[in-house]
Amino acid sequence: NKACSSSSSFGIRSALEDMELATRALCEPLPSNQQAYKSHELYAIEKWLHKNQILHPKGPVVGYCSGHPVYPRTCVQTLKTKQRWLQDGLQLKANEVPLKILKRNSKIKTVKDFGDGDKVIEDGSQSMELYGKWQMEPLCLPHAVNGIVPKNERGQVDVWSEKCLPPGTVHIRIPRIFSVAKRFGIDYAPAMVGFEYRSGRATPVFEGIVVCTEFKDTILEAYAEEQEKREDEERRRNEAQAASRWYQLLLSILTRERLKNQYADNSKDVETRSLVAKTETVVKGENVKSPKKQGGVKRGRKSRSEGESHEHEFLDEQETCDEETSVKTKRCKCGLSVQVEQM
Repeated sequence: NKACSSSSSFGIRSALEDMELATRALCEPLPSNQQAYKSHELYAIEKWLHKNQILHPKGPVVGYCSGHPVYPRTCVQTLKTKQRWLQDGLQLKANEVPLKILKRNSKIKTVKDFGDGDKVIEDGSQSMELYGKWQMEPLCLPHAVNGIVPKNERGQVDVWSEKCLPPGTVHIRIPRIFSVAKRFGIDYAPAMVGFEYRSGRATPVFEGIVVCTEFKDTILEAYAEEQEKREDEERRRNEAQAASRWYQLLLSILTRERLKNQYADNSKDVETRSLVAKTETVVKGENVKSPKKQGGVKRGRKSRSEGESHEHEFLDEQETCDEETSVKTKRCKCGLSVQVEQM
């Protein structure tokens, strides 16, 4: 109870403050500067109205500023084209003439007529006919009869808002829904929801379809079934693609392991062969004598323990002498032999 009473008192206080501010504004004198009337909340001068504004009704005059009559801001009305009023669910009354005709300089090539009331004049400028709200009446559209959707001359329905739908029809905003209606043979009309402006050109934007109300549930159920089928197909396709990729991955791993093992064995064979070849070369080198050098020393067969640290001793008992060649051979206990040619 306390909360309700506090909120109600706060609302009453706000309303009283608003009334006080409005009363003070009405009691204020008229501005003496014309520029102040451009955005004044209470008063306006016809000189500073926008192109799409008009005074209706034109009065009463509450004062003058530099000879210009001052009107209440409530007399200022905004004008729109027939198409703009159509978006608000209003249509032009019969025998009504435009209150203003605005001209905009533009190339004829960039002007398109989409039924919005704009015309192209001979001098190459586009005219825009503006009307007031008092020249409009509630939009009256033909009813849908026998499952047939009323369409305009372009075979579509301009759905600027829900008020623009023909009675007995409904707007379904689902992508690719027209295929379901076409499969069941249901009459439909593309729904144009507006325009998209690119490079000075207006392109219509379509979203969904308009069908009779009695076919809405049938179309939505069929669309849900098709959507479920599409999802199942996409899931199976993704699973098959994933299985294929896993198979390729495993196959590549097996191929890599096979090549790794094969080339590893080959490298081991090559190393073994090279080691055997080196060993054979060392063994064969032991039987090769060094070339003779005049006045020098000849080395005989190399000892297998040549690489070991050993101090050779050449005993006289082991010496032999070839009298024909005058070559003396000395031998060590390790098997090393040295040939010395006597001069």
